[in-house]
Amino acid sequence: MARRRLSEAIRWQIIGMHASGASFKAIGRQLGYHYTVISRLVRKNRQTGAVKDRPQSGRPRVTSEREDRAFLRIIRREPFSTSTVLKRAWLPNRHLSTRTVRNRLKAAGMAARRVIKRPRLTDDHKRRRLAWCLARQRWNLRTWRRIHWSDESRFLLHVTDGRLRVWRHRNTAYTPRNIRQTVPFGGGSVMVWGCISHDCKLDLVTVRGNLTGDQYMRHVLEPVVVTHFDNHPLATRPVYMDDNARPHRSRAVVDYLQNNAVTTLPWPAMSPDLNPLEHVWDILGRRIQALQPPVQTLRELEAALHRE
Repeated sequence: MARRRLSEAIRWQIIGMHASGASFKAIGRQLGYHYTVISRLVRKNRQTGAVKDRPQSGRPRVTSEREDRAFLRIIRREPFSTSTVLKRAWLPNRHLSTRTVRNRLKAAGMAARRVIKRPRLTDDHKRRRLAWCLARQRWNLRTWRRIHWSDESRFLLHVTDGRLRVWRHRNTAYTPRNIRQTVPFGGGSVMVWGCISHDCKLDLVTVRGNLTGDQYMRHVLEPVVVTHFDNHPLATRPVYMDDNARPHRSRAVVDYLQNNAVTTLPWPAMSPDLNPLEHVWDILGRRIQALQPPVQTLRELEAALHRE
């Protein structure tokens, strides 16, 4: 059972009662404390003239400052390790608790946070991306505005966000209001193709099934891209950008674009972040999730994508 702590007011009351001639046991019976508590308080007041608790050293640390610095070096080398793995790597021959590991992490200002995910880039990818940017760093706005940025994106019927959190009390994880129901594979998805430029956007195209080179030509390039480009004079004809996905780089697609005088923008591999259309997909996805009532079928999702 936890001991009751004496408030500062009670402590001074005890000192006053003792100064008035009351005994330790009499004070203890009146206030509900053991007489030894009263005697220790009076003795401390005689020695220090105060009633507050003295500073305490607390539990001694089980690791030295040198060992703590070694632990921080391990963290910098292995930032994705769990506290259990870190404990074994830090002092394998010492009996430590994972709480000690977390305390050292907290003291160093570290906390477990969401990991930022990025495409894995090799040194060759980095060189090609840098060369691509350096070759175009002096382009003016007039040149950039000729680029038509295209891309495909897949939208789930039921978005599953692994970062979702819920405010709840302890031991209430299985309360119905704290449970987010999910369906396998997001309940299905709709893939769409889109294209934007400085002053226009082309029609959104729904991609049925897996995109192939033949489907890309028949449903995207021929009815949408080439038709739009043919409306521009040759001198001011736009430049078409698509990434290095296999359907975009098939021999039939490359020949088709060349035969229809569609100039393409060379694109470095693993560079989705260079395409401004990615921001449009993000905005579109947020709008779909904000719809009330939410979409319930793939047909409704497709219609909402085109409408938004």
